Amino acid sequence: MSAPARAARRPAPAPPPDAPDGPAPQGRARVTAPATATPSRGTVLMDLDGTISDPAGGVYASFRHALEQVGRPWPDDQPLAWIIGPPLRESFMLLLDDPEKTAQALQHYRTHYAAGALYDNRLYTGMAEAIAALAADGFRLFVATSKLVSFAEKIVQRFGLAPRFERVYGSTLDGRIDQKGDIIAMCLGTEDIDPETCIMVGDREHDVNGARANGLDCIGVTWGFGSRDELIAAQALALCERPADLVGLVCEVIDARTPAATSEA
Repeated sequence: MSAPARAARRPAPAPPPDAPDGPAPQGRARVTAPATATPSRGTVLMDLDGTISDPAGGVYASFRHALEQVGRPWPDDQPLAWIIGPPLRESFMLLLDDPEKTAQALQHYRTHYAAGALYDNRLYTGMAEAIAALAADGFRLFVATSKLVSFAEKIVQRFGLAPRFERVYGSTLDGRIDQKGDIIAMCLGTEDIDPETCIMVGDREHDVNGARANGLDCIGVTWGFGSRDELIAAQALALCERPADLVGLVCEVIDARTPAATSEA
């Protein structure tokens, strides 16, 4: 049994920014990074699953559990890598073709995942160092993931990365925002980010396409769940083979767009 084909969806407009006071609105987790005195060098939006960390253990277990609960068990010998990247609601709908069962499966998934499966997750070797180096180089950092924002925030905190990121953006509980393009748009609009000095980093075509819908380029990373062919076909700006190479690649892309002013004679 192979992954069903997906129909492309056009990203919806981003909702207007909410007032800064009070609790974080849906889709946004308040993860405050230390204030810096130096101007921002640029902005990096980073996908979570398949880019910062490998969540396969917990995601696969919760997905299988959810399908079993609605009477559609997934064969043990069939791959599930295709579900990491797009919104889970879409993945369940593709298999179940029933809105009611999809809603039930999604709830079973979230219950199982929240019970501890979200911590069956590992940080990719070298990513903590790459993130720290980008922050030290003066880049503003945000997480932009299709994962439910409350789950994403807990994972970022679990790996000790919260101080590096200004905020985590993810999907909303009601499903109103779950497309990568919408999540990126929400981040750009809320944070008043200049697209010219902003780059997306992700491992799937959804990251590339979501970035492009918002006027951004995307660096595709090859250690996640998307293949090189997938990223090339989606027209990622560049491919990054190792976390150790990410900082140099980001700097190269952003610096090419913001050349240093020449000194006056």
